[in-house]
Amino acid sequence: MKSEGSGLCPKRLKTAEAYLNSIVAQGKAAGAGGMIVRHGVEAFCSSAGWQDLEKKVPMENGSIYRIYSMSKTFTIVAAMTLYEKGLFRLHQPIADFLPAFADMKVAETDSRGIMRLVPANRPITFEHLFTMTSGIPYPGDNSFPACIIAGIDKRAQEDAAGGAPWNTARMAEEAATAPLCFHPGERWMYGFSHDILGRLIEVISGKTLGVYLKETIFDPLGLKDTAFYVPKEKQYRVAKPYRPGPGGLEEETRLASDPASPDPPAFESGGGGLCSTMADCALYAQMLLNNGKQGNERILSRKTLELIRVNHCDMAELDRSFFPDMIGYGYGLGVRTMVDTARAGLNGSPGEWAWSGLLGTWYCVDPVEDMVALFFIQLMSDSNVHIQRGFIQTVYSAIDD
Repeated sequence: MKSEGSGLCPKRLKTAEAYLNSIVAQGKAAGAGGMIVRHGVEAFCSSAGWQDLEKKVPMENGSIYRIYSMSKTFTIVAAMTLYEKGLFRLHQPIADFLPAFADMKVAETDSRGIMRLVPANRPITFEHLFTMTSGIPYPGDNSFPACIIAGIDKRAQEDAAGGAPWNTARMAEEAATAPLCFHPGERWMYGFSHDILGRLIEVISGKTLGVYLKETIFDPLGLKDTAFYVPKEKQYRVAKPYRPGPGGLEEETRLASDPASPDPPAFESGGGGLCSTMADCALYAQMLLNNGKQGNERILSRKTLELIRVNHCDMAELDRSFFPDMIGYGYGLGVRTMVDTARAGLNGSPGEWAWSGLLGTWYCVDPVEDMVALFFIQLMSDSNVHIQRGFIQTVYSAIDD
């Protein structure tokens, strides 16, 4: 570890390394990786444990991870490159580009528990998608609309198994047939919004989402291992997913879709379909930290990044709807943004922002400390947030200036 110039204490960075080793030794994760870049200096990059527990393949700094919902921030940035060209407005209805989303219905339940479908009192806008206030849910069984989306997802999986997978356009069109959980803009709810945004990128740019991401973000920044699939020649680097079991960690074999497939998918999920490495995500995060520029490449302007990371949601509403671990955070355009470190219970900074992924991948961009940090595991577990927070605490405790 080369910490000179980073303002990070070498001795305390060893605590971060010890933390990675400890969660592996305790059986909390098969393998883990962490990375810290501060003042432009890569002060910490370490991996512990196993990429494949059964075969005893070590986790490496170059291992490839499924980053799932971390993909959302890439989709947000790609969409905002189109915004900067004046091709859409945040308050513009998405039906201007996707007519299937005109005249949406909302599933309302009255005081007697009777559900009825009523016309949405306003159109879904781009801002509603960005901020997860559209009312479009993820598949589930906790509401009528979520059940409808679950049925759509099941049909998509059945067609894919039969050799007729749906593409991104088809997924968006089908999602438009489901009612909304609430009137657009009235609540925050994590859902399918950013996948719809991915389809809008395709319509507006005239290119597939994967091609547009490659041309506007991956290639300019030199991200060599970030994509919607992992080619056969790179499969040996893919970290295996696990979940807690009665006798310890077990391989997670129930993924509805696997971004680490060796074959390009028909549906490129802007909400959760990417695989990447710590090195690639660190380059991307540094671009965000540097107000949209990395090296000689400018992806977005400083003012657009300021718009992305500022809180766009009512804090009282977020307290009611947000994930419990996000208390103290606001929500910008597809990203968490730290508002109150005391409420969050974290030794971080106001304005720290970014997002995380289903299997435990996490990163932060901290303008106050001129720092980015990453923590990667592949674990399907409700305990991921607690494991992540332990690493976050070691990151900020290493600051020595």
